[in-house]
Amino acid sequence: MTLSSSAATIRFGVAIGILSCSASVVSGQVTTTVPSTSAATGQGLYVNYCGSCHGPQAKGDGPMAPALTKKPADLTTIAKRNGGKFQSDLVFRTIDGRNPVLGHGGQEMPVWGNAFLRVQGGATAEVARARVEALVNYLQSIQQKP
Repeated sequence: MTLSSSAATIRFGVAIGILSCSASVVSGQVTTTVPSTSAATGQGLYVNYCGSCHGPQAKGDGPMAPALTKKPADLTTIAKRNGGKFQSDLVFRTIDGRNPVLGHGGQEMPVWGNAFLRVQGGATAEVARARVEALVNYLQSIQQKP
């Protein structure tokens, strides 16, 4: 296998991983029960949607990280990189796609605000927002202490 075909295989694997994370609605029913926005709920969402790239400890070392054009961020240092302040509104907009991540070489990080509307069972905008908020709360809870 040549380097270019190996790279193509890796990129194909990334694409399949992203597509599997943002599955289409198959049941025709839309989820309307708003989930908890707790950090514990966010941890479960993180494992399912973010861990493959950002890693199990959110250090940017997930199994898919080597296939990406830019190494995923260490999510435990968000506050540290912002002068000790965790900017939850900025993190929220980054996750839901309103604040594009520069240097990703395209949309390698899925826009989870939209993806949460399309996950199996679908969701209302309120449910999708609660999922993103739970992720933000989880990320805030795992920030490195100064």
